[in-house]
Amino acid sequence: MFRIFHYLDEVYREQSFSRAAQKLYLSQPSLSLTIKRYENEIGVQIFDRSTTPVKLTEAGEVVMEYIQRILATQRDMEAYLEDYRELRTGDLTLSAAHMFSSYLLPRLTARFLHLCPEIDVKITESDFLSLQQMTLNGDVDLLIESHDFEPSLFQIYPLFEEHILLAVPANDPANAENAACMLRTEDVLQDRHVDCAWPCVALERFREHPFLMLEKGHDMHSRGLRFCRESGFEPKVFMYLNQLTTACNLAAQRLGVTFVSDTAVKLTNLGGELVYYKLPGPNVKRWINMVHKRNRYVSKAAAAFIAMATEFSHQGISSLCWENDIMAPVCGSVPLKE
Repeated sequence: MFRIFHYLDEVYREQSFSRAAQKLYLSQPSLSLTIKRYENEIGVQIFDRSTTPVKLTEAGEVVMEYIQRILATQRDMEAYLEDYRELRTGDLTLSAAHMFSSYLLPRLTARFLHLCPEIDVKITESDFLSLQQMTLNGDVDLLIESHDFEPSLFQIYPLFEEHILLAVPANDPANAENAACMLRTEDVLQDRHVDCAWPCVALERFREHPFLMLEKGHDMHSRGLRFCRESGFEPKVFMYLNQLTTACNLAAQRLGVTFVSDTAVKLTNLGGELVYYKLPGPNVKRWINMVHKRNRYVSKAAAAFIAMATEFSHQGISSLCWENDIMAPVCGSVPLKE
């Protein structure tokens, strides 16, 4: 029974019988015949074969939803049995959007594999909405992102608090009149912007500047709009982008100003092409969270990664940026924090 479910799921994912057959190491006619027999058995046509790519029928969409639930339950069962047999090997799928998958996950993964070298770690990169759904579907074990997550759907582990800054080209004339509150990269690295005594900029002074904004759906998009509107203006958006690092690099090329997190400044080493300004209000603070689907079985590998990441979270993001010494306790010696 599970075999046919895997066949159906692979065709659904690939949207092609031929590509699915290649992935399953089957001949295309054999796969097509097997699925056709199952459709006849249940009295429902699951796939519309008249389209390219292959699509689900209306009834097929409902059937596939149940199949994916069954397969997710099977994966949870297999993970439990693997731990029950007390194997030291295991699989762990981590995920994050571009900036964190490029700069944060590699650092965390390197430290984790030093503790648990037998674990097979995979990293999945995509946009936030896709990764969130993959986490709910059980395709991803742990997701790291600076978004607010629905507590009824996700178990949330806050890792690092970050602050939102305004990034401005270093040679922008407006920096002269705002020099008293201007921050350079080294100031951010030393957390001077966190000091309550450091002055905030009046954002309305940049109301005539072109803004480089992240696209709708990003937390930075909604926060950026809120900052501008609370300062009494609508931003003149020059370009909408999907990646924070792209917005920063475009700002460094003097194409506008953008909102950036201090985490991005610390992790990506943006250099001296940009300067930064502290912003007022409580909304400048947000958390980088690690989550998994609520009530799913958490494997020993995932639990060990959670313990390791939360341990580093107490030391702050800078412990991952500049610390070169890696501690070497055994895998089971890192306690999982509640």
